Amino acid sequence: VEASAGKEVIVRSSTTTGQVLWPATQEDIEILSQSKLLYPAPYEVEGSVIIRLVRLSDPVTSPVARVVHNRQFGIRGNEKWQLLAMGVVFTGMIYSLGFWQLRRMQWKRDLIEMRRTRLAMPRVPVSGSPFPWRDQVQDYVYRMVEVRGVFDHRREMHIGPRPGGDADGSTSSGYLCVTPLRLEDGSTVMVNRGHIGADRADQATRPEVPSWVRIRGILEEGEVPNLVGTYARLKNRPDRNLFVYLIADELAENSGARNHTECSQALITAMDVLYEDDFQAGVRRDNPFTMRHKEDYLLFWADEHTHFNYAMQWFGMGTLIFTMTIYKFIEVMRWRY
Repeated sequence: VEASAGKEVIVRSSTTTGQVLWPATQEDIEILSQSKLLYPAPYEVEGSVIIRLVRLSDPVTSPVARVVHNRQFGIRGNEKWQLLAMGVVFTGMIYSLGFWQLRRMQWKRDLIEMRRTRLAMPRVPVSGSPFPWRDQVQDYVYRMVEVRGVFDHRREMHIGPRPGGDADGSTSSGYLCVTPLRLEDGSTVMVNRGHIGADRADQATRPEVPSWVRIRGILEEGEVPNLVGTYARLKNRPDRNLFVYLIADELAENSGARNHTECSQALITAMDVLYEDDFQAGVRRDNPFTMRHKEDYLLFWADEHTHFNYAMQWFGMGTLIFTMTIYKFIEVMRWRY
């Protein structure tokens, strides 16, 4: 400061104590232009002298405010390019989630249309082995099947516990009940009879006498285990007759079927059960099971419209992040020290 005592003062700040503008000589410009730009924190320059070149056409700001602004990410060195690269990468990742949801939307749309088409097809009558879907299950899933046989209640299997609806519409804990059905030729097909409350899961509370029964239902391969069922210890234990998921292949282990291969490929989810004794007597016995309906196969908690909404949310978020990145990049590109 003493060396500059002979210079003419252009402006002395009245709001920021100690801020003074001096006319710069060509030598000053060359020396300061070749110096290293520093980006200290405010507490690091307390009691120090801050010197920088200022164009007369630029607005004059507080040195402290200048120091604070220069601490922002994107100002120093190549940080602005790092900022741009990170913004582009994050935008690409978020946009990829949007396109993933669009693919899910198309997959769900095709799945619903396939189910609707097959549910409208004529019923497939099954009287014995070989079954029509033997080694070609994918061509018959979600088609209506009609079978006649006798339930083997000794090998009844419970899947759960899991929530389900009662006859009055309330939700209660219970199990899916799967019972092997012996056909006239001795072959076996597994039947998902529906959801039954935990208080009636024990066969002692609902004694059943073996009799001929006609069943109409939907052919299914079963459920697909989620990540917990795949990688955790929540798995079916056929050797202990403990089941968490409705998987035909594993349920068939306890079915006692002589046609094990066919039995393990698919099962029937009952939608209508008619006991021949009841038909002849003109009565309809009480059914403790809550069975599914055709419409249930077309309902998903996330349908195609939900996936579209998710995709738009991801695209909107990605666009916002990219816009903010470009705005910040332009701001730091225009910033002068």
